[in-house]
Amino acid sequence: MNYIAEHYNMDLALAWALRLEGKADQEKFKELGWGLRTWDLWNFNECDERFGDDWPGRIPAQLVAHTLFYFTKPGDLVFDPMAGGGVVSDVCLVFERRCQSFDLATSESRPEILYHYWEPQDGCWPTTKKPDLIFFDPPYYTKKKKEYQGKANEKTPSISSYSKEKYENFFEGFFRLAHRNVKDTTRIAFLNADWRDFQSTPALKESSDNSISMFDYHRILSETGWKMTHRIECPLSSERMSGNEVLKMQGKRILGAVGRSLIVAKRT
Repeated sequence: MNYIAEHYNMDLALAWALRLEGKADQEKFKELGWGLRTWDLWNFNECDERFGDDWPGRIPAQLVAHTLFYFTKPGDLVFDPMAGGGVVSDVCLVFERRCQSFDLATSESRPEILYHYWEPQDGCWPTTKKPDLIFFDPPYYTKKKKEYQGKANEKTPSISSYSKEKYENFFEGFFRLAHRNVKDTTRIAFLNADWRDFQSTPALKESSDNSISMFDYHRILSETGWKMTHRIECPLSSERMSGNEVLKMQGKRILGAVGRSLIVAKRT
């Protein structure tokens, strides 16, 4: 497939979409070499580099595909408010879902991702089309703050640079804005993780002042008109930590964080 895409000067995702066109979702999982998870634990250690560009916080295409499989059907419209490197739009192309993608950092190589800077308080929603699913994978609080700053600027800062209060207020505004601009049947798939200041700090000495957890996100969703229907665990890989780093953490009783969850909620 790499050869075919290169020979015809097309994106690899498009080549796969053409090859798999008309096949059932289950057949596509098989052809792509992905196991189809039946339970609410989606453990993917690596990103599939066939889909999406190299990007800070890049997520596995398999995770997106599972979300589409369980919570959409072919032809449905998926809305991606923070598209990053385009993993969601690539997977939608292969699985024959329509997709509208937006981000504050755009590039000529990704014409499907349109520019939009989110300021929920201004009430601006960038499309009149009402999606069947919102796939929302925002920065995980201050994690990768430096990397995201490179994609933003002073006038349009990344939300990863926000204080905890401003960060939570952003999500309250976004969820309310989304609630006003979707269908009664629309679902939101919100991917995020607990964020604690555990670096070099023993578990007993951690401060929760600047931490944020999935319980906070669930509370904000509930307060803004969304009801959780599923919570799916999608842990981050622990393989990014070397053996020496793990030994040091154990010696200092530091509890690392690899948990990540996908909250699926329905508009109420």
